[in-house]
Amino acid sequence: MEKILLVEDEAKIRKIIKSYLKEDYKIFEAADGKKALNIFKNNDFDLIILDLMLPKISGEEVCQKIRQISEIPIIMLTAKSSEENKIEGFN
Repeated sequence: MEKILLVEDEAKIRKIIKSYLKEDYKIFEAADGKKALNIFKNNDFDLIILDLMLPKISGEEVCQKIRQISEIPIIMLTAKSSEENKIEGFN
C-alpha cells in the first residue's frame, strides 16, 4: 500500500483529507513541521501533502529540507493566495 505523509496543523482538515484517502493509502499524520521531518526521516513515502502555515517549522522550510534529500512529490495546501506566495512555493 502506498504511503502518504499528511502535514496539517488543523485537526479538522487532517480528518477530512484522511477520510478521503485512508481506504487506498496508508496515511501518516503530523501537526507541525518538526514532527513531519522526524516522520519523513524514518519512512519511505510516495507523496507528501503539506500545509505551508505550520507551527514549529514552516511548511516552506519543511519543503526545502525535504528537497535537499528527496524528489518526492509534494502537494502544498495553503490559504496564501498572492502571486508572490505562489512563486515562492514553486521555488
